[in-house]
Amino acid sequence: MPSGNAPTVRQRRIGSALRKARDHHNLTVATAARRFGRSQGWMSMVENGLQAIAPEELNDLLDLYEIEDGPLRQSLLHLATHSPGNWVRAYEFRLSSAALDLASLEDEAAEIRTFQPSIVPGLLQNPDYTQKLIAVGPAKQPRNTKALIDFRLSRQRVLSRSNPPRYTPIIAESVLHNRVGGDPAILRAQTRRLAEAARLDHVDLRVLPSSASEHLWFGSPHLLISLRPPGRLTVSVIDQFAQSLFVEDEDVVAAHEETFELLLSAALSRTASLKLIDEIASQS
Repeated sequence: MPSGNAPTVRQRRIGSALRKARDHHNLTVATAARRFGRSQGWMSMVENGLQAIAPEELNDLLDLYEIEDGPLRQSLLHLATHSPGNWVRAYEFRLSSAALDLASLEDEAAEIRTFQPSIVPGLLQNPDYTQKLIAVGPAKQPRNTKALIDFRLSRQRVLSRSNPPRYTPIIAESVLHNRVGGDPAILRAQTRRLAEAARLDHVDLRVLPSSASEHLWFGSPHLLISLRPPGRLTVSVIDQFAQSLFVEDEDVVAAHEETFELLLSAALSRTASLKLIDEIASQS
């Protein structure tokens, strides 16, 4: 549902890191709040991602928890300092907070990795392909279909900017044959779009062959977004029906990264993947 709330994934990521740091020092919320000179309620809200924290206060709180200068500290301060781009904020009140969160993270990304077992990844979809996906569902077609399509196409600009993130999408081989909307012309145009994208220097498109389909059982659709320096934090985004689940816990994210590497090891090489996509594109 559309929401007027600003993206909160930054606040949640900061909050989870602060909670982990407090636990490391065996401090209760009440004790940490008292030492910091803030109320227990404020501290709890910050840790739960429900309250923004100013960079200056975050810096002082990191000092309290003895978080030394390094990737973690720099990443958290980066999240607290930077706000979503103007184009993302233009969609507030029209799209969900989760959608805005996702675009905000992609804008900050140094690397984006994704696995899609059923459909073409959103950053590589054609407008017709996207429209057919959005039109399908148990509920009536949403009134903001155009906004959803425009938003997805706007997200794709991250791959064509002057300093694009490294993008590694893995798709199952069946994706290259799925006729979304039942129209072979849509699949033909979409496959050619994939062939074009696969030739970009910063795109490492891989195909998980049907001969390795046993890997599909543990590979649900997901994204791994790693922020640009000075931060190095990675957020995992799990695609579920009609929603996205953001995972910020470092141990869980590490497990998701391990899963992605297993999928990558089973996928065709970059060259072999492009060859297969070209073959299918020429036949369609």
